Amino acid sequence: MKISGKLGLAAAFVVATSVPTMADDVTIRLGHVGAPVSPQQTIADLFGEKVSEYSDGSVSIQIFDSGTLGNERQLQESVRSGTLDMTIAGTFSYFVPWAGVLEAPLLYSSLDHFTTFYGSEDGRALMEAFEAEAEVKTLFVVPHGGFRYITMNDVEVTSPEDLQGVRIRNPNVPSFNVMAESVGAVPTPIDFSELYVALQRGVVQGQHNPVGNIVGARLYEVQDSLSMVPWGISPHMVSMSEQAWERLDEDQQTAVERAAAETAMEYPAIAVEEEAELLAQIEDEITIIRPEQIDLDSFVAVFSDTGLPALKSEYGEEASNWLDAIEAAR
Repeated sequence: MKISGKLGLAAAFVVATSVPTMADDVTIRLGHVGAPVSPQQTIADLFGEKVSEYSDGSVSIQIFDSGTLGNERQLQESVRSGTLDMTIAGTFSYFVPWAGVLEAPLLYSSLDHFTTFYGSEDGRALMEAFEAEAEVKTLFVVPHGGFRYITMNDVEVTSPEDLQGVRIRNPNVPSFNVMAESVGAVPTPIDFSELYVALQRGVVQGQHNPVGNIVGARLYEVQDSLSMVPWGISPHMVSMSEQAWERLDEDQQTAVERAAAETAMEYPAIAVEEEAELLAQIEDEITIIRPEQIDLDSFVAVFSDTGLPALKSEYGEEASNWLDAIEAAR
């Protein structure tokens, strides 16, 4: 029977409003400073694939690499202000000073230790505290590749004593300076873009970086040895602006959270594989000092006896509590 008049309009309205509406498609702009081949790009690609899959294609990640949207500090500020949707960057220590302690050398004993802590109740509590101060939605934490390893000229580093008096390039982060001084080295801040020339000219004798950066910047050309001292894992926060998060409906938010959790769990194994491949590429170009050749116990003792108290003094009570929690997960 044909429905007409006011009754027909009312019935049509009921039918129309009873059909669930499809979620709007959303594009998330993600910026990072890594090269097209870098840990950040690997993480972004893996995460983006999972987001697309779990959101049935309604959320897509548009990636801007190589610092095209700014340096790390600028990317972090843009996410905080909402002018950029997402970034993969460091610990936001410009805005949350205590978070700089999370980058300290020798803080994490292994990638498993790193992953276990950030997946734990304490790790989640840390991220909640971080979010409250950073004013961003932190989706997950991943290592920036694998461990930072030490490269040197004229010295093969197998114990803390080998670093006595050595001028070593550091990122300008207090936790790195504290630990360099704890082993008797002389920390020297040099921008990464200037590092190759500084090593070539002897401004500094050595440096530390993940293997991906050592290979990508061809630092093995101006260094004699690479020591696999586990000189720290740099956490990268994969964060989203609050405004971008609120553009997603509930199902889309669930999809993004699922993709985040899986990426955080899967990426460390990928980092291990990539590190092994990169080390194989340069083993004929630089002397590689393997873990079994290193007095790791002596490095751990320096961290426990000297470095850890100095870090607590530098960063204060709040950071001290998180250092204790990370140590407890070792």
